[in-house]
Amino acid sequence: MSKQSTVWQELLKPVVVLVCISLTAAVLLGFVNSRTKPIIEENARLKAEAVRAAVLAGAKGFEAIDCDTAALDIDSAYRETSGLGYVVTSTHRGYGGDVTVTVGLDAEGKIVGISADVKTETTGVGSRAGEAKYLDRFLGLTGDPGSVDSLTGATYTSTAVKNGVKAALAAFEKIR
Repeated sequence: MSKQSTVWQELLKPVVVLVCISLTAAVLLGFVNSRTKPIIEENARLKAEAVRAAVLAGAKGFEAIDCDTAALDIDSAYRETSGLGYVVTSTHRGYGGDVTVTVGLDAEGKIVGISADVKTETTGVGSRAGEAKYLDRFLGLTGDPGSVDSLTGATYTSTAVKNGVKAALAAFEKIR
């Protein structure tokens, strides 16, 4: 066997094969992404719409409020089309990751519904901050959520929820 043949067999052939496999995988992943991205975005939109409807009972529809979300420390703000109230969503850092809090406010700024997505938090510990037993403590508030105690063992997560509520109330004062 010649020296060139050995170099090809031992060094170049495996590199060429791996490059071909990598390119094929990249093309296939790009194709799958292009097909699934619109579906994923639509599902996320529908989920967000369902959460908005859940925290503001009786809502007929929502219209986005054009505001400086970064300055308000929120992700989005919506006005209910019939004047029933507002829904504000914000994301804050918990223990295991981001905690997204969606707050429903009536036309006067009283919290009438709340949802907290705590899927990144520790099950049975931080996840308790997303349960109705804890979230219902915020119902009826119009001001600082500092009066709501943090959960023992879930301080980071419950603080993230409180920060979300605080941001929603502050944003309401600026956007109404």
